[in-house]
Amino acid sequence: MKKFEEMIIQEIKELSGMDAKPFFEKGIVQVTEARKWIVKQRYNELSKTTMRLSDIKADLSERYAISVSAIEKMIYQQKSEENDTK
Repeated sequence: MKKFEEMIIQEIKELSGMDAKPFFEKGIVQVTEARKWIVKQRYNELSKTTMRLSDIKADLSERYAISVSAIEKMIYQQKSEENDTK
């Protein structure tokens, strides 16, 4: 198992309490989809702190090897979906 994938599995365990390793091993969960979920969770978590939103996006971009614009799309899509359900 790759180091990045192991980090993703550990992050899922920290955030949800679930052991995701069997799901990765069986191919049920892909790293890219898991990474998106983690980035959204971490963004929501960090946005409640005093950290600037641009700093949050830059930190997540570096930590999870994803562009800032991709993070913005994920976050704004999430916000749009939340507003649509109200």
